[in-house]
Amino acid sequence: MSDWFLKDARGNELGPLQREVAVDLIRAQPGVFVQASRDRVTWQAVRSTAVQSMVTAEAPDARSAREKQEAERVLFELDRFRELDAHVLFGVPRTASVKDYRHGFLNLAKRFHPGRLPRDASSELVKAHMAVYQHLTEVMQQVEKRLANQVFDTRPSSPPPAPPPGARLPTWQLDVLRLRQGPHQLAAHFSVTRQTAFVFTAHRLMNLTTSSVFFPCLPPLPLGTKLGLTFDFEEARRTITSRGAVAYESAGPDQTLRGFGVRLELATEDRGFMVRESSRLSAPAAR
Repeated sequence: MSDWFLKDARGNELGPLQREVAVDLIRAQPGVFVQASRDRVTWQAVRSTAVQSMVTAEAPDARSAREKQEAERVLFELDRFRELDAHVLFGVPRTASVKDYRHGFLNLAKRFHPGRLPRDASSELVKAHMAVYQHLTEVMQQVEKRLANQVFDTRPSSPPPAPPPGARLPTWQLDVLRLRQGPHQLAAHFSVTRQTAFVFTAHRLMNLTTSSVFFPCLPPLPLGTKLGLTFDFEEARRTITSRGAVAYESAGPDQTLRGFGVRLELATEDRGFMVRESSRLSAPAAR
């Protein structure tokens, strides 16, 4: 029966649609459609429990295969994006302003923002989206730097004053790392879920075996930067606080592991819990 309607962020409606078609559109274009309805009167957020239960109502094997295919498709798009000039990538003229570049960036990047995925999406799919979003962010940063240099070159006698140390924080690719400037050091709040637990295990050097954690963010924090960190393990309902310092920066060719590593000060009991819980969260879901 054709009884589903979808609405995007601008309020444009699509429908009526068969349930299977609506589900395919939501899955294939994460972030494009934000509301769904069955009567065009009562609308629910696409990420609501009711709508997500419809989207995820499939056999575990089928979902695993689908998400693997989606991850491969996303990484294929990443390879294609790497070959494009910035103005082609963001769909603007080569001589466009920074504002137009940013508009094009946002329109494209929102499709790949990891936060748009279902909360229980596979880590493989999350990492693929994160890699694309990170690449787009890096290209946009290069555009901003290039256009800023062009402006400064026309006025060499009056360069803009440098901001005082600590006055501005970097632009973070990993939004779940809620970073703020405290009175004496940076403070970060990180929610540990099945989608984010890879920060404890993914890097070959900066992982819990060395009491470290690796955040895939651009630009990375400088070596030696001191941090106060709070880790919220949502499923275990446990919070662990720690101090640390940036001990590793990565800006190499591995798009999924660019960022910075923090060496933590952990009590033995806290470290043991974090090892066990991150291993459990990273394990494949039981079928």
